Amino acid sequence: MLKTIFLIFSQTQFNLEEYISKIKEKWETINTYECEYTTFQKKGDKSEKVTYLVYFKKPLWTRIKVFEGKNKGSEAMYNPEKNVVRGRKGGLLKGVVLTLKPDDKRVTSILGFKTYDAGISGIYIRFRKYLEEGFEMEYLGDFEENGFKGKKIKIKITKPEKYFSLKEEIMWFKEDYVPYKTEGFDEKGEKVLDATFYKVELNPQIPENMWEL
Repeated sequence: MLKTIFLIFSQTQFNLEEYISKIKEKWETINTYECEYTTFQKKGDKSEKVTYLVYFKKPLWTRIKVFEGKNKGSEAMYNPEKNVVRGRKGGLLKGVVLTLKPDDKRVTSILGFKTYDAGISGIYIRFRKYLEEGFEMEYLGDFEENGFKGKKIKIKITKPEKYFSLKEEIMWFKEDYVPYKTEGFDEKGEKVLDATFYKVELNPQIPENMWEL
């Protein structure tokens, strides 16, 4: 895989292998984070656009709250020690908390993303899995958007059945190697995933009671 990467990028004077190492190193420095992001997903004739607030603590503690969109006000928290999701809807049902399996449709997106796939941790973890799979990666150039600058990396996914039916994903990393955006495409080339992480705070002190729901 690394040889393939070198051959692709030696023509552009961009060292992808080195850039990948920087992304992996960045993830190692992150123990907790908070982020807000909006994601659009599409499957068949169904689509959804949701804005989330995410709290994360390694190894995989993840708590999300829906700010806007479907199930506004709902919350879910993944407990990696018990491998369960605790979830509740907003509004009048806020007092009713359910304990569910991570793949329960009540706490997954229409593409099948689970609670622990949310936020920038989902990008880093999926990126590492793509590397382990040996998927081909390609540097698509730099970007500048909403005051952020960085680089775009395209991944060609040869096992879409394992990755939400995606055949291609383009991950945008800022200059500090933190994810800014990701775009996913199905086998027809249609964009079915678009997520933008517009507010990220790294390594904040998160109260322990945040992991109780």
